[in-house]
Amino acid sequence: MNILIKWKRAKFCLILCLLLIPVFPVTAETGDRQSLDAIAHAVREFVTAEQTSTDGVQVEVKALDNRLRLAQCDAPLDTYWSPGSRSIGRVTVQVECASPKPWRVHVQSTVTQEGYVWVLSRGVQRGDLLDPDLLVKQIVKLGASNAALNSLGTPILDVKPWLGYAFSQRVGAGKMLNERMLKPANLIKKGDAVLIRIESAGLKLQTKGVALKDAAAGKFVQVRNIASGRVVDAVALRKGVVVVLN
Repeated sequence: MNILIKWKRAKFCLILCLLLIPVFPVTAETGDRQSLDAIAHAVREFVTAEQTSTDGVQVEVKALDNRLRLAQCDAPLDTYWSPGSRSIGRVTVQVECASPKPWRVHVQSTVTQEGYVWVLSRGVQRGDLLDPDLLVKQIVKLGASNAALNSLGTPILDVKPWLGYAFSQRVGAGKMLNERMLKPANLIKKGDAVLIRIESAGLKLQTKGVALKDAAAGKFVQVRNIASGRVVDAVALRKGVVVVLN
């Protein structure tokens, strides 16, 4: 009776031990395994190439578990950003192989970049326009080590295309300039007197009107024709001028 009990206990322990052993995908023999170093190299190359500037960029690829078994890929590895990943800070890259045995892994990395960003020399109010006199350059380290900067939005490195944009919120002095702070400035404001241009079949006419809402450049705006009293849809062309396209 004691022997039977001991045998049952031993059998139970064996089953329990088997259940607790970590399981990893075994898809290849030792000689046909995909090099984990090659995967890390592919990730590093991809992340570096995806940066707008490689100056001062550092990529630290998190080591893959060396118990991982993947079949040797017979073609160059495919690399993509994993869904929802950013391109700087803590990032995740999807690495895939299609042949001979398809597999996919997600590799985490840390990307940092030291460089100059623009910061505000003084505070601004909502609606103020971006002007070069508002900005000074400051050197920072973007990435996981500076999460406070990245959480504010994508930093603006090339400021020229953004000059003349309006601030969408109040911003204090010393804050890093980022894309979330700005929006196209309104060329037309509700109640403004505007010149309505009408272009149709080669004809160009113009009349006076009143804007019924705000509008930025290239955006639709409703205006009332003073002469006829009709409300028409137009496009903001420049300050005080809208165009009706037919």
